[in-house]
Amino acid sequence: MPAAAALSAVSIFVAAKIGTLHPLYKADFAHISGYVLWTIYQQLLLQDYFMARLLRLLSSESAAAVLAGVLFAAAHLPNLTLTAATLVWGIVSCVLFRRYRNLWALGLAQGLLGLCFAICVPDALHHHLRVGLGYLRYRGMQLVP
Repeated sequence: MPAAAALSAVSIFVAAKIGTLHPLYKADFAHISGYVLWTIYQQLLLQDYFMARLLRLLSSESAAAVLAGVLFAAAHLPNLTLTAATLVWGIVSCVLFRRYRNLWALGLAQGLLGLCFAICVPDALHHHLRVGLGYLRYRGMQLVP
Protein backbone atom coordinates (compact mmCIF):
# COMPACT_ATOMS: atom_id res chain seq x y z
CA MET A 1 0.00 0.00 0.00
CA PRO A 2 2.81 2.52 0.69
CA ALA A 3 4.28 1.71 -2.73
CA ALA A 4 0.90 2.42 -4.38
CA ALA A 5 0.66 5.73 -2.53
CA ALA A 6 4.20 6.70 -3.53
CA LEU A 7 3.63 5.71 -7.17
CA SER A 8 0.36 7.67 -7.18
CA ALA A 9 2.02 10.77 -5.73
CA VAL A 10 4.83 10.65 -8.30
CA SER A 11 2.31 10.12 -11.13
CA ILE A 12 0.20 13.08 -10.01
CA PHE A 13 3.32 15.27 -9.77
CA VAL A 14 4.49 14.27 -13.26
CA ALA A 15 0.99 14.69 -14.75
CA ALA A 16 0.75 18.18 -13.23
CA LYS A 17 4.15 19.11 -14.69
CA ILE A 18 3.38 17.85 -18.22
CA GLY A 19 -0.18 19.18 -18.21
CA THR A 20 -2.23 15.98 -18.31
CA LEU A 21 -3.62 16.19 -14.78
CA HIS A 22 -7.39 16.68 -14.83
CA PRO A 23 -10.27 16.35 -12.34
CA LEU A 24 -12.41 13.25 -11.99
CA TYR A 25 -15.69 13.41 -13.87
CA LYS A 26 -17.65 12.80 -10.70
CA ALA A 27 -15.58 13.35 -7.57
CA ASP A 28 -18.18 12.72 -4.88
CA PHE A 29 -17.81 10.30 -1.98
CA ALA A 30 -20.38 7.81 -3.32
CA HIS A 31 -18.68 7.56 -6.72
CA ILE A 32 -15.17 7.16 -5.30
CA SER A 33 -16.16 4.72 -2.54
CA GLY A 34 -18.18 2.68 -5.06
CA TYR A 35 -15.14 2.46 -7.30
CA VAL A 36 -12.90 1.34 -4.43
CA LEU A 37 -15.43 -1.33 -3.42
CA TRP A 38 -15.42 -2.50 -7.04
CA THR A 39 -11.61 -2.80 -7.00
CA ILE A 40 -11.76 -4.86 -3.79
CA TYR A 41 -14.28 -7.16 -5.48
CA GLN A 42 -12.02 -7.42 -8.54
CA GLN A 43 -9.17 -8.55 -6.29
CA LEU A 44 -11.45 -11.13 -4.68
CA LEU A 45 -12.27 -12.55 -8.12
CA LEU A 46 -8.68 -12.42 -9.32
CA GLN A 47 -7.10 -13.98 -6.25
CA ASP A 48 -9.72 -16.29 -4.77
CA TYR A 49 -11.26 -17.51 -8.00
CA PHE A 50 -8.79 -17.36 -10.87
CA MET A 51 -5.43 -17.50 -9.11
CA ALA A 52 -6.54 -20.29 -6.77
CA ARG A 53 -7.68 -22.44 -9.69
CA LEU A 54 -4.64 -21.69 -11.83
CA LEU A 55 -2.36 -22.74 -8.97
CA ARG A 56 -4.08 -26.12 -8.97
CA LEU A 57 -3.77 -26.48 -12.75
CA LEU A 58 -0.21 -25.25 -13.27
CA SER A 59 2.97 -26.49 -11.64
CA SER A 60 4.57 -23.06 -11.43
CA GLU A 61 3.42 -20.16 -9.21
CA SER A 62 5.04 -17.73 -11.63
CA ALA A 63 3.14 -19.16 -14.59
CA ALA A 64 -0.12 -19.02 -12.61
CA ALA A 65 0.51 -15.36 -11.70
CA VAL A 66 1.30 -14.41 -15.30
CA LEU A 67 -1.73 -16.25 -16.69
CA ALA A 68 -4.00 -14.73 -14.03
CA GLY A 69 -2.60 -11.30 -14.93
CA VAL A 70 -3.26 -11.94 -18.62
CA LEU A 71 -6.86 -12.96 -17.84
CA PHE A 72 -7.31 -9.89 -15.64
CA ALA A 73 -5.97 -7.66 -18.43
CA ALA A 74 -8.17 -9.36 -21.05
CA ALA A 75 -11.23 -8.40 -19.02
CA HIS A 76 -10.32 -4.75 -19.71
CA LEU A 77 -10.34 -5.02 -23.51
CA PRO A 78 -10.71 -3.18 -25.89
CA ASN A 79 -9.29 -0.35 -23.73
CA LEU A 80 -5.62 -0.89 -24.64
CA THR A 81 -4.26 1.74 -22.24
CA LEU A 82 -6.13 0.20 -19.32
CA THR A 83 -5.34 -3.33 -20.53
CA ALA A 84 -1.59 -2.64 -20.44
CA ALA A 85 -1.82 -1.14 -16.95
CA THR A 86 -3.95 -4.00 -15.63
CA LEU A 87 -1.59 -6.59 -17.10
CA VAL A 88 1.23 -5.23 -14.98
CA TRP A 89 -0.97 -4.74 -11.90
CA GLY A 90 -2.61 -8.16 -12.29
CA ILE A 91 0.74 -9.96 -12.21
CA VAL A 92 2.13 -7.80 -9.39
CA SER A 93 -1.00 -8.20 -7.28
CA CYS A 94 -0.94 -11.99 -7.69
CA VAL A 95 2.69 -12.14 -6.56
CA LEU A 96 1.91 -9.85 -3.61
CA PHE A 97 -1.13 -11.89 -2.63
CA ARG A 98 0.88 -15.12 -2.60
CA ARG A 99 3.29 -13.49 -0.17
CA TYR A 100 1.04 -11.38 2.10
CA ARG A 101 -2.49 -12.83 1.70
CA ASN A 102 -4.27 -9.49 2.12
CA LEU A 103 -7.15 -8.81 -0.28
CA TRP A 104 -8.11 -5.58 1.48
CA ALA A 105 -4.72 -3.95 1.00
CA LEU A 106 -4.55 -5.06 -2.64
CA GLY A 107 -8.07 -3.82 -3.34
CA LEU A 108 -7.36 -0.45 -1.72
CA ALA A 109 -4.05 -0.17 -3.57
CA GLN A 110 -5.81 -0.97 -6.85
CA GLY A 111 -8.44 1.66 -6.06
CA LEU A 112 -5.78 4.27 -5.32
CA LEU A 113 -3.83 3.42 -8.47
CA GLY A 114 -7.01 3.38 -10.57
CA LEU A 115 -8.10 6.80 -9.32
CA CYS A 116 -4.61 8.11 -9.98
CA PHE A 117 -4.72 6.60 -13.48
CA ALA A 118 -8.10 8.28 -14.07
CA ILE A 119 -6.79 11.76 -13.24
CA CYS A 120 -3.27 11.49 -14.67
CA VAL A 121 -3.88 9.80 -18.03
CA PRO A 122 -5.86 11.87 -20.54
CA ASP A 123 -9.50 10.79 -20.76
CA ALA A 124 -9.15 10.53 -24.55
CA LEU A 125 -6.80 7.56 -24.01
CA HIS A 126 -8.79 5.60 -21.42
CA HIS A 127 -12.38 6.73 -22.14
CA HIS A 128 -13.18 7.26 -18.45
CA LEU A 129 -11.92 3.72 -17.61
CA ARG A 130 -14.65 2.10 -19.68
CA VAL A 131 -14.27 -1.42 -21.06
CA GLY A 132 -16.21 -3.52 -23.57
CA LEU A 133 -18.99 -1.80 -25.51
CA GLY A 134 -18.88 1.14 -23.10
CA TYR A 135 -15.37 1.90 -24.36
CA LEU A 136 -16.40 1.63 -28.01
CA ARG A 137 -19.51 3.78 -27.56
CA TYR A 138 -17.79 6.43 -25.46
CA ARG A 139 -18.37 9.98 -26.70
CA GLY A 140 -16.66 11.96 -23.94
CA MET A 141 -17.65 13.32 -20.57
CA GLN A 142 -18.73 16.85 -19.88
CA LEU A 143 -17.77 18.28 -16.50
CA VAL A 144 -20.65 19.95 -14.74
CA PRO A 145 -19.59 23.29 -13.17
